[in-house]
Amino acid sequence: MKQLDMNRGASPLYLQIGQILKEEILNKIYPYQAIIPSEAELQKKYQVSRITARQAIQELEKERLVKRARGKGTIVIYQEKINENLLGIKSFTEEMKEKNITPATSYAHIELVKADKVLAEVFSVPIETDFFRLERVRTGDGEPIVVFVSYFPKECDLALDDCLYFGSIYKMLEQKGLEPVLVNEQFDCMLPDTWLKKQLEIYGTLPIFRRIRKSYTQQGMMLEYTISYYRSDRYAYHIELKK
Repeated sequence: MKQLDMNRGASPLYLQIGQILKEEILNKIYPYQAIIPSEAELQKKYQVSRITARQAIQELEKERLVKRARGKGTIVIYQEKINENLLGIKSFTEEMKEKNITPATSYAHIELVKADKVLAEVFSVPIETDFFRLERVRTGDGEPIVVFVSYFPKECDLALDDCLYFGSIYKMLEQKGLEPVLVNEQFDCMLPDTWLKKQLEIYGTLPIFRRIRKSYTQQGMMLEYTISYYRSDRYAYHIELKK
């Protein structure tokens, strides 16, 4: 067991205990969804006060490494980020499979909507033009990672059946001869509203990545306009630039 530094001038004991636990979480001694020692167990293990033990756990909560679950204890919620290399056009399904993560969809809904001013400007069509709107929550190994809100022109001839959209939408489009060959993307961050927090199972304050994609076919037709909302604690992007 790593010993605490009791010397004058050393870091506060709760910070030392918190750092020990953090290292154990990052080294997967306490993996994702494991239960870390309770306040009483930390108090006994390190011979400190209950308040010191509680403060140590609170430090981990601040860093979003753990969360308290009533009736269970304090659970590890830290997971390594999924690092996506932006080198080509890939579906979410392809991205996950490349990293040995099982992709799935926990929610899907498709409907016909009329274009508002924003959507009409994006597609350069008149207001009130019909579009398919597809809303989905995609997961990796059972955990929500991203919410997709996608718009497709009426020419895509998509079926209004939610059950058909739990797999790769790109594969479905390719079967219709509508393969995206060019995409433009924009990235920024934002704070999630109540709806996004619920879909992504965010508790407390956590910024999210917003990714806006416009896809085009070989013939120059705008195929897709998708706004994606990613958990920032689970997803990261990697770009390599050379001179």
